[in-house]
Amino acid sequence: MSSRDYSIVEYYAEHEGYRCGYCKSTDTNYSHGMWAHNMTVHDYQDLIDRGWRRSGRYCYKPTMQVTCCPMYTIRCAAMELKISKSQKKVMKRLHRFLSHGDTKAGDDAKSAGGSSLASECSEMSAVMDIPDLPQKALRAEKNVENTKVVSLDPSLSGRLELSFDGDESVQGKEEDNSRTDNISGAAVVTPASAVVEPVVGEVRKQCRPGTGADINKPPCKKAKLVRLERKHQKLVNQGYSKDEADAMLKQKKQPQQEGRILEDLISEPLPANPAHRLEIRLVRSSPPSREFEQTAQQSYEVYRKYQMAVHGDPPDKCTHRQYTRFLVNSPLQPWHPRDGLPQGYGSFHQQYWMDGRLIAVGVIDILPRCVSSVYFYYDPELGQLSLGTYASLREICLTRSLHGHSSVLQYYYMGFYIHTCPKMRYKASYSPSFLLCPEVYTWHPVNECKIRLDQNKYCRFNDDPNARDKDGDVVLNDVLVLSHQRAMSYCTYVAMDRMDRNVDDAEEVMQYARLVGMKCARRMFLVRT
Repeated sequence: MSSRDYSIVEYYAEHEGYRCGYCKSTDTNYSHGMWAHNMTVHDYQDLIDRGWRRSGRYCYKPTMQVTCCPMYTIRCAAMELKISKSQKKVMKRLHRFLSHGDTKAGDDAKSAGGSSLASECSEMSAVMDIPDLPQKALRAEKNVENTKVVSLDPSLSGRLELSFDGDESVQGKEEDNSRTDNISGAAVVTPASAVVEPVVGEVRKQCRPGTGADINKPPCKKAKLVRLERKHQKLVNQGYSKDEADAMLKQKKQPQQEGRILEDLISEPLPANPAHRLEIRLVRSSPPSREFEQTAQQSYEVYRKYQMAVHGDPPDKCTHRQYTRFLVNSPLQPWHPRDGLPQGYGSFHQQYWMDGRLIAVGVIDILPRCVSSVYFYYDPELGQLSLGTYASLREICLTRSLHGHSSVLQYYYMGFYIHTCPKMRYKASYSPSFLLCPEVYTWHPVNECKIRLDQNKYCRFNDDPNARDKDGDVVLNDVLVLSHQRAMSYCTYVAMDRMDRNVDDAEEVMQYARLVGMKCARRMFLVRT
């Protein structure tokens, strides 16, 4: 049995309060944590569906009822995405920049959430403020040898059969799992030869005579007609005849044009000689692919500029070691099922290259049922392009693409929704989105949840009083542990170690099992020393 086939974690019991990255309180943020030496993508999928989240190898779950700013897991149903007007504006603005080099943000910059994803960094900052986290990381890194599974207790034979959806056979040789998407961007030119009936007419809103409106003034026009007249005049100014302009405006739109889908906006063609070219590369970050290693230094430099310019971090906090620990290192083991995703599952960086220069990076996990956003950073010189919003839409587009290879992969996880922090509420604008009930772990429409959160910062979203966490009934003897490199059940561990034990850890193991759920507790190995 290989240690890579199973999840191996060290659990840290609830610690004292620490600094909150959202309300800036110094000691009111609480969470449970564990260090993941190894983790299967299936176990992590089940963990994030119970409110857990990773930063590097450290996994944490907010203590929702006592923490100052409760963090609710949020996900978007990517296949049913409804793009908002502000999100469309972001796409169009980027297209203008690629086409003509136009950097004017316009009045829609704020409404489009131009810097919204910048506040995503607060999640990582909150994790890094956990007391003794660097020491825990060092201890865990030194303890790697003790977390190898050398022997398996005979009593576990037949129990440890990993049964997941799909074939879990892993390819023997790790290939350079990189994928490149070329983006073309956007100007639709309607041919002047299009022949359609002219759009002339005196469509007017007739004002009734009498009190109120001045009957001596001409009838007011509908706003729609005013817009058409402006477009008509714009076409005439561009050199089209009045008849050609009328025909182009009267031309019936195709149904697909009326409901522009995400892929249409992304793939709009650029002019023959665009001002800039944007390329998207999906590269595996753990274990690092060849392409990732070749671009690692460039990626770090963008991260360093971003942290210092956008978040005001001092240079000594933007070290390469910190960057690697939290944004490159990952416990997730690659999974390559037959007939699965071309690049497999695991941890990746989605790189954004403009004119051959790396300008932004999205850190993501591809899991059995979702694409999970971990972090996003960009070159602050291009902050006016709302790259955070654009990257989220690109990651949703990736989710939709992967759905074609695996029908169960259909959600985009955006980390945590923090209703008490106005800067983090933008995540609810990706519709339809759902929040996770912190008590029974069921999903509920975000718009319904927001009404409740306006009244109370902590809420149970499931209205059924009889609903409960079905995976929360702990059977202590069934919890798997790893002690002295031997994998066994907790009852075997207690029987073997009873004579030497000075501290009873049953309560801590019970707490761990309740938090991760018995499904994971029966699959993951909890390190016991």
